[in-house]
Amino acid sequence: MRKILITGSSGHLGSAVLKKLRNHYEVHAIVRLEPHAKAEGVVYHAIDLSRDWSITKLPKRIDAVVHLAQSRNYRDFPERALEVFWLNTGTTALLLQYAHQAGASQFILASSGGLYQPATSVIDEQTPLRPPIGNLAYYFRSKRAAELLAEAYSTILHTTILRPFFIYGPDQAPEKLIARLIDRVRERLPVQIAGNGGLKINPIHVDDASEIIGALLASSVGSQILNVAGPDVVSIREIAETAGKLLGIQPKFEQVVGREEMLVADHGAVRALLNREMTSFPMGMRSIISLPNT
Repeated sequence: MRKILITGSSGHLGSAVLKKLRNHYEVHAIVRLEPHAKAEGVVYHAIDLSRDWSITKLPKRIDAVVHLAQSRNYRDFPERALEVFWLNTGTTALLLQYAHQAGASQFILASSGGLYQPATSVIDEQTPLRPPIGNLAYYFRSKRAAELLAEAYSTILHTTILRPFFIYGPDQAPEKLIARLIDRVRERLPVQIAGNGGLKINPIHVDDASEIIGALLASSVGSQILNVAGPDVVSIREIAETAGKLLGIQPKFEQVVGREEMLVADHGAVRALLNREMTSFPMGMRSIISLPNT
């Protein structure tokens, strides 16, 4: 049985990946603290990735590494800058070194679709990167630095860099975009939009994203970069209206200065990895919000 090392297994995407992998692989999970309720068939390694750590605590041999961990404090710049650096960049460097030394053939790195800027056309993997400036500049540049390190190993390992676009689904952290919009509708607070509909995106359901990672581990494709996005393009207004319909609440909107923008990725490559239809946005929203009186 192949041995897989995963980071970020307590996060939204990582926990979904862990559920899919543990019945098919010998799974080793790096966690800050071992959980009280341990998943069956998973070996836990208590390591704090937010500071310098040693790969000597990991298994001598491994077949693949899936690095999904990121700091929950990524918005706290510069106060938590070193924590963000170690999780995004320093840990990536150590895990790449470990993967090579431990005989791994695959390395999967979760980066971010936020490295692109909004565009007037669909974004593909060849679209130039323009990490944003502002409060999240450090976070996105630490993600890009991790990508560059992984690319340097692409002739030694099969490295896959994933750039997710707005993963959503049940139990997502409340600060994430779609969870935040649902909460604003539920609390009857206004949703801010520029133009008629606001930003247009094609978010991907967490079940699809986790299944894509499982498909990558089962494949023998060489090094690649994949934009991870969903099948449906929706605006901020449409997201709020969908949430309102499921909650039985009429959403409120607040017009703000700005123009409608689009951050939509070509999802053809990831769609081809699944042996089923991708989760539609209405279906994905129903997985989060129960219909009234049900």
